[in-house]
Amino acid sequence: MKLFLSSKSINNEQLPYFKKLVGKELSGIKFALIENAADLHKEENKGFVHETRSVLTNLGMQLERIDLNEYIHKGETLVEKLQEFDVVWIGGGDTYYLRYLLKVTGLDQNLQKILQSGIVYGGGSAGAIVVGPNIKGFVESNSPEYEMIDDGLSLCDFIVMPHWDDKSFKDKVHSIKKYYDTTDFKTITLNDDQAIIVENSTCQIIP
Repeated sequence: MKLFLSSKSINNEQLPYFKKLVGKELSGIKFALIENAADLHKEENKGFVHETRSVLTNLGMQLERIDLNEYIHKGETLVEKLQEFDVVWIGGGDTYYLRYLLKVTGLDQNLQKILQSGIVYGGGSAGAIVVGPNIKGFVESNSPEYEMIDDGLSLCDFIVMPHWDDKSFKDKVHSIKKYYDTTDFKTITLNDDQAIIVENSTCQIIP
């Protein structure tokens, strides 16, 4: 299994690692971009979504946006669609809402099967958090109107702590880290210019 987990997206220093992981030049990479973790954000708060999309688009890959809302209770159709790509990338936003969407689209059960064929999973922020074993520390204070699921997808045995050096997230993410320090879950902190590559049994923080 191949994972590329970051705080944001893919920066220039990470590109050689990303291309090596995928095994193709950028122009030949078919890239599925899922932005639904930010669905509940107000438009004025979606600047990070547009920034990530712009960065990834400008890399010159064959990028296609996938809307999970079109695949609710259509798990097999979603599997067939995602198998067309070299990379499936899920961006940032509300981790719990994302986890709910992964359940109602069946992707929580099907993603591992998709990745077994060699497709790379990429995730930024919430998209990186959700593939760990647990997301309970990332619950928002407001009671949402969707099912709350504490379990992550367990594609890796650690929980990503993104935005570790971002002043606007510092208090929140450091508080979450303290919570997980009282549990048996392993955590890895990531600055905004860092990423984690998981390939089979190896794990590497870059750059």
